[in-house]
Amino acid sequence: MIDRTPAMINCLLVLIGMIMAHESRALPPSQNANMPSSDSCVPFLMPDPEALFNSSKKVFAHYFYPFPLSMQNKSPSDDYYNANYLNKNGESGKWLAKGGFLRQRPLPIGVNSESNWRQSNMQQEVRMAISRGITGFSIDIMSPKDVAGADSHLQQLLSAAQSVDKRFKILVMPDIAALKADADTVVKVIAAAAASPAAYRIADGRLAVSAFNAGANSPDWWSGVFGQLKSRGIAVAFVPTFLGWKGQASAFAPISYGFADWGTATAHAAESMKGDPDIAHKQYGKIYMMPVDPQQYRPKDSIYWEAGNSAAFRNAWMSAINGGADWVQLVTWSDFSESSQIQPYTDATLRTDIGTGFYNLNAYFATWFLTGKQPTITHDVLYYFYRREPTNAASAAQSAPNKIVNSAPEDNVEVLAFLTAPGELKITIAGQSATQNAPAGLTSFKVPTAAGTPVFSLTRGGSQVFSFPGPVQIFGSGGLPSGIIDMTYWSGSGSKNGVCAF
Repeated sequence: MIDRTPAMINCLLVLIGMIMAHESRALPPSQNANMPSSDSCVPFLMPDPEALFNSSKKVFAHYFYPFPLSMQNKSPSDDYYNANYLNKNGESGKWLAKGGFLRQRPLPIGVNSESNWRQSNMQQEVRMAISRGITGFSIDIMSPKDVAGADSHLQQLLSAAQSVDKRFKILVMPDIAALKADADTVVKVIAAAAASPAAYRIADGRLAVSAFNAGANSPDWWSGVFGQLKSRGIAVAFVPTFLGWKGQASAFAPISYGFADWGTATAHAAESMKGDPDIAHKQYGKIYMMPVDPQQYRPKDSIYWEAGNSAAFRNAWMSAINGGADWVQLVTWSDFSESSQIQPYTDATLRTDIGTGFYNLNAYFATWFLTGKQPTITHDVLYYFYRREPTNAASAAQSAPNKIVNSAPEDNVEVLAFLTAPGELKITIAGQSATQNAPAGLTSFKVPTAAGTPVFSLTRGGSQVFSFPGPVQIFGSGGLPSGIIDMTYWSGSGSKNGVCAF
């Protein structure tokens, strides 16, 4: 077993000093200079950021502003996340039947002494995104107050992107589920973004615009919106995001630059999307923005989709890569209410090594997508993905049972190996060990869930290369000591340098 020792300093610097006070934060080396960065938390040499930003393809991460790094600029141990959202009795018992509003939260961040701490924290998020191959945020806008004034969510994010890296762009995305048919507000939202150089524009200068659940309003309604914008001198390249794009494509084709879908976090659905870019290109002459979703678990609604550990995430990325998608939208960067965040996450313990797997794994696939070349594995890294209880576990402290949507439950522990050479993978749990010979490259190895703490090992030539325990304990059918349900896939990684943490 390898401890987190000084050998992890490189990994910690490359990521971000999230648990330090603001004054002592350090930027990742890849953001201090435009040069390749060695990072033991990813299995390859990150390229010069210029190579990713110069790609004709784009990777946007859906930014959901209700869950910032810090809500009140308080100590994480007693902030709103810990005191209310992760507490089954929080918010005056509002979510007691559900076991609480959330199961995850952003990583802890120190109290910021600056008056503009919100924008400073957004800058931190931009740096985090860039270091894992994300070239922009698509920001969800649900209210006119989100765009009004310099301290609004939209304007602060635009300013944060511009100040950190002018190449990082913001795709404005009115949320039609919230704004409905309020055309005046949608016009206001889009116009507010248009004034910023950080807003994403396509090559001909048009402002790129998406919209969540765009099909809730008719193409004629949208044409009216674009007409109002045109009268203000704002030309739009519309890439609507649908909840099922194929049924809307013909009607929206005349007013759209491209199409996007919100997607579903199941392995089968993610794999089945591979042909969608080809349809958009050949049948409609449009670009296609592929959804990539790590997992979907909504405690507030007591529902989840079976992601199959990392399978849904990996399949969606491969659909984008092999299917020839033009853009990718990571669904999401920060929607903790749906457990779909790519951003690193933790729980009330504030451990910084239990929710980094999807974030770090994203670097590999985003680099592949943007450069068109599969990254060369330069050092061995093992990623883990597993739940802390089986899907049928008891939940004495909450009355609302979970329901699974359009999928079948799975109870497995996964190690996802990136190997420089063939080796033997081993997962040990509950006194039992299972092994699998793995070739050089990427291998997924799963074993059934069992109560205990899993240990992940890599052996080569009869000698152990490294081994580390999963930092999250698994409980049996009796459920968690808290008595609530947690269908989160907790995730992270380790290498010969130790377990990756912030």
